[in-house]
Amino acid sequence: MHIHSDESDEVDAERRYNRVLSAIYQQTSPMQRPGVTLETVCLTLVAHGSFERTGVKASLQAALDNDDAIAYKDEDGQLRFALLTDDSVDRLVAEYPEVADHDTIREYREDP
Repeated sequence: MHIHSDESDEVDAERRYNRVLSAIYQQTSPMQRPGVTLETVCLTLVAHGSFERTGVKASLQAALDNDDAIAYKDEDGQLRFALLTDDSVDRLVAEYPEVADHDTIREYREDP
């Protein structure tokens, strides 16, 4: 039986959120594509980690909602995720120029 408080859930959610961002970062180095698939994030954090798939998906959605990450479809229609950082956005737009019109990308680039 696992007993935990709401406070530990909050800490675990924050830790999982940060691990999701870290997994995206690690899987999108300059030698790789500028975006990562959900399957790769889950492989890293569920199969080789200690998180549940539903929790990883919730943290990924939170990253999108918080404008820490962006979702886009690659040339094969595969959904991919990238961080909203200068380097990541520059690489993403260079490889997929059509994402430059994405509302999140435009808003990110307009922020001072």
